[in-house]
Amino acid sequence: MKTINYNEFPIPLEISAHHVHLSREHADALFGKGHMLVPKLQLSQPGQFAAEEQVTLVGPKGSVARVRVLGPERKETQVEISKTEQYTLGINPPIRDSGNLADTPGVILEGPSGRVELDHGVIAALRHIHMTPDDALAMKLADKDLVR
Repeated sequence: MKTINYNEFPIPLEISAHHVHLSREHADALFGKGHMLVPKLQLSQPGQFAAEEQVTLVGPKGSVARVRVLGPERKETQVEISKTEQYTLGINPPIRDSGNLADTPGVILEGPSGRVELDHGVIAALRHIHMTPDDALAMKLADKDLVR
């Protein structure tokens, strides 16, 4: 295991209890054909942003409103919720790396122009750090390294 004095590297924190990444098809269904996501806040990852758009998640037991959409669009829709929200929704998502959506539960997404019934795509994101390649190099970290 690598030992590094991380006190030398201030790391800004961005916490997201829940958010959604949408495919083009699902963005059209939820916000209208051709709708482009409107950036509200740039994230620490270059090109990534929190959008003005929000959706409601609906599960077998309840719903979670005002869930932020993140952009840009992705190839496949993905919903990331906290383990606490699984009880509100009545689903049991696995704790996974982003993008690992095999054998995950689905949920209903509601937007101003329609709804989408996902048959899979909900995870509780495994804790992780986003950083620039320069910061990773300076901290001697590589993708998928475990930081304690």
